[in-house]
Amino acid sequence: MTEIIVTQQYPGYPGTRPPKGWVPPLGQSLTLLGVYDNESGYCMGLPLQVLRETLLNAEASQTEDRIDERDKIEVTIHDASTQDVVRTTEFEVPTGEVWFLNCLKLVTEAEISSNIRISKFPKVSDVDKKYLGTDQAASNDVDYDLAEPRELGADLRLVGGDKLTLVATVAAVGGTTADSKVTLNPYGRKAKLGNESKYPKDI
Repeated sequence: MTEIIVTQQYPGYPGTRPPKGWVPPLGQSLTLLGVYDNESGYCMGLPLQVLRETLLNAEASQTEDRIDERDKIEVTIHDASTQDVVRTTEFEVPTGEVWFLNCLKLVTEAEISSNIRISKFPKVSDVDKKYLGTDQAASNDVDYDLAEPRELGADLRLVGGDKLTLVATVAAVGGTTADSKVTLNPYGRKAKLGNESKYPKDI
C-alpha cells in the first residue's frame, strides 16, 4: 500500500498560519466537505452534526409499519406472591429497526403496581432508569401521551438494541390473592433506520 504524505502547510502561505477555518485535504482519495459562512466570510468544514441531523429528518419521514396492541408486552405475578416481589419482562427493538413511540398505555390489575424501564435513558445505580417517577398504582389503566409537555414533549425514538422493560411489583400488604397481570401497549410507528448509525455515537 502506498503511503500518502499530506502537507500541513497551507499553499501560498509559507511559514504562516492558514486562514481561519481552513482544513488540509486528506490525500487524493478524500477531501473534507466544506461550506461558506456568509457571516464570517470564511470557508469551514461541514460539521458531522449537520449530516446527522439531515439523516434523522429523512429517517423520520419514512414509515415501514404500525406499532399498536399487537406489539404488547405482558408480565404476570402469580397467586400467593408476597409484598414487594418483582417480576419483569424485557422487549428489545430488533436490529435494523427504528421505533417512534407516541404513547405508552400501561394497565395494572389488582394488587400490583408497575413501571417501565428504558435502556436509552441514563442508568440509575447501573440499572435502566424508570420512565415514571412513581410506580403506577394497582387497578389502573393510563395512557401516557409522550408528546405532552409533562411527559417527553416528543416521540420516544428507539433503535435496534434499545430495550423496554416492564416491571411489576406486588403492592398489596398481604400479597396477591390471584394471578395478576401488567400490560404495556406501545403505540407509534416503525421507520427506516438512517445511516447515522455508521457514525460514532458522540457526534
